[in-house]
Amino acid sequence: MIITVDKVNKTYKNGSLELQVLKNISFKVDKGEFLAIMGSSGSGKSTMMNILACLDSQYEGTYILDGIDISKLTENQLSEIRNKKIGFIFQSFNLLPRLSALENVELPLVYSSVPKAERHKRAAELLEMVGLKDRMHHKPNELSGGQRQRVAIARALVTKPKLILADEPTGALDSKSTDQLLEVFDRLNEVGQTLIMVTHSVKTAARAKRVLFIKDGVVFHEIRKGNSTNNEMFQKINDTLTLMQAGE
Repeated sequence: MIITVDKVNKTYKNGSLELQVLKNISFKVDKGEFLAIMGSSGSGKSTMMNILACLDSQYEGTYILDGIDISKLTENQLSEIRNKKIGFIFQSFNLLPRLSALENVELPLVYSSVPKAERHKRAAELLEMVGLKDRMHHKPNELSGGQRQRVAIARALVTKPKLILADEPTGALDSKSTDQLLEVFDRLNEVGQTLIMVTHSVKTAARAKRVLFIKDGVVFHEIRKGNSTNNEMFQKINDTLTLMQAGE
């Protein structure tokens, strides 16, 4: 078990007004699992993602990551966890425009004082793994959206994190780039990488091994892929989303 979330509550306060966005949420994630989190805007899924990312420590309940009780850490300790145990993939890529693909991937290792030769070797291997061996020295503006997102994946992996968190990773991609990205996710999961992503895309979520649905701050339902095909999983997700909307 790499993640345990137990009875997590989150309330935003504005003067005398209170808005509870997470209500007693509990779930676990196995090492090597590929989990998608879905829910409409305002459901609480983004708040949950911020907690998983160690970006929000103002909540009640327990969050354990890789055996560490995150809810008891200081800000400096949380920063160290983010740097060493979590890799982030964003919808907007967040690449530095003046750096090449290789230099962008190397960047987290620069901050960790990894020797230059080791940085270069690790970054180059990951860019080859995501199919960008011939694009290593290209700047972001010389790459397509799908290629930029694959650079971002390589960067997220370069520190050998225990957990990859992806926030709407296919949101800015066309259909072909989405398929290529999901194939990379499949390969990562096959070699034991733990992946959690928030997505609105049914097609994207259908590639996960499990989908968690959050509605009004609670876990509404979950689906496990098992032996289902991607198309069967797609239909199950659609049916659940229809059921969620029917109750609104």
